[in-house]
Amino acid sequence: MPVTSRWAWAYGHLDVTMVIIVTPLAQLQAQLRPGLTPATQDVTPPGTHPQVLMFGQHSDVRPWFRPSGSGTGYDEWIVATPLLEWTDSRGSRSPWGTMSRLYLDNLWYTILGWFYGYPKKLAHISTPPGSYGVRAIPGSRPRVEMTWKPAGPLSPWNTFPDSTRLAAMFGQPFIDRLAALPWLGSRMWFDLQSSAIQPVSVSARVYDGAAPGFPGMRIEAGSIENGLPGAFRLSCDWLLSRPYLAGSMPDLLRTPMPPDYAGSSHD
Repeated sequence: MPVTSRWAWAYGHLDVTMVIIVTPLAQLQAQLRPGLTPATQDVTPPGTHPQVLMFGQHSDVRPWFRPSGSGTGYDEWIVATPLLEWTDSRGSRSPWGTMSRLYLDNLWYTILGWFYGYPKKLAHISTPPGSYGVRAIPGSRPRVEMTWKPAGPLSPWNTFPDSTRLAAMFGQPFIDRLAALPWLGSRMWFDLQSSAIQPVSVSARVYDGAAPGFPGMRIEAGSIENGLPGAFRLSCDWLLSRPYLAGSMPDLLRTPMPPDYAGSSHD
């Protein structure tokens, strides 16, 4: 059965190395745009908040009217912060995630991301086996370097001990804006139920200035099974909604998957 949903404007597959890091709240606040605040969460200790570095490789990315197997691919590095709250003009508060920087190596998907309010930048990205590197355009300044090693077998999502806790990191819509333009909301649904996950260890360097307010740092992360900072690899299908004005985004986009979704785990 083809992957479908009337709520999705685009589909694709993601193979990604993720590193969840523990960020002090004062440091995090310096990265967040006014209007966004950390929500109550139990992933990291009091006084801190989780952030996610995503070293991704997308494949079979296509609009809704194209069949599976007809898409294209690109590489993308992201600094994402989940479990936030945004207060709209009516004073209502709701949970969101945001992305302070996305580097990718495809001009077309960089430009398309701007229509969602995503702060995307074109970059040189290299992905030799077991490693990942991002360099700036123009020029070739290093932004990110990473290597990873397996720390356990690849297994179905539901058999992974921490799958329920990790799912909370994927469950919110994104909220972003470019400059002083309106806040936009969108939802990328990750089909976790049909995905595969692998614990890994990661050694990474993020250079100063790689993302707004994000300090340069070196990261040594063991498997997510051993606590945070923790790393894992994920292979999953995704669906992306159209963008909405954040204050009028349908509540349906907060469901784990669209109710009319047909995919590999729903055949």
